Amino acid sequence: MTDQADRANSGVWQRLYAEGKNDLRYPNDVLVRLGARMLINGQDRRILDFGFGTGANLLHFAAQGFETCGVEISEHAVARTRERLRAAALSGDLHLIGAGQRLPWMDCVFDVVYAWQVLYYNSRDGWKSTVGELERVIRKGGLVVIATAAPGDISQVQAEPLGHCMYRSRVQGQEGCILTIPDRDALAELFSGRQLEIGEFGFQFGGITSRHWVITYRMPST
Repeated sequence: MTDQADRANSGVWQRLYAEGKNDLRYPNDVLVRLGARMLINGQDRRILDFGFGTGANLLHFAAQGFETCGVEISEHAVARTRERLRAAALSGDLHLIGAGQRLPWMDCVFDVVYAWQVLYYNSRDGWKSTVGELERVIRKGGLVVIATAAPGDISQVQAEPLGHCMYRSRVQGQEGCILTIPDRDALAELFSGRQLEIGEFGFQFGGITSRHWVITYRMPST
């Protein structure tokens, strides 16, 4: 299922970015507020954006003076983000990777890693593998920030249930994507052994419901 999910999901997102879609202009307001509240000055300096899209969130942190790095599966998204960085006279270390590929950094090199509305485009095994990679590259005591779809989100409502919190998307433009959309109880297993802070955010508008978990935790310091 992991290989199937990787192929389906990466194909959809490569097509969407190639068509110029999902080119977000502004950083997510919840992530901006979390960063302002949780990042420790002088300690949390090097940040990894896992799945940066066209770079709206990454540019925000770069403009705040953080050392920003990121990975994406779409060459079009990488090119667009590099263009936006140049236009803003900012810098970022961007990498194009394959779905499910090992991250191109050594262990324990980041102070903060975040995956914003991207982790749920995985099978359960793919989710756990991705979290393992994020935790591999973050230092002891580093901050992990996740936003991921929660039950009730359009991604779950417009999807075929596959069991064990997994779904096949029927959302227009994302048909066939394999998703993991956990309930609160499942989060403990998917982040096994971590002391999680769990919140929610979302909206209802025009007949669409957006509902996401926001999850933060610091890696053990020993």
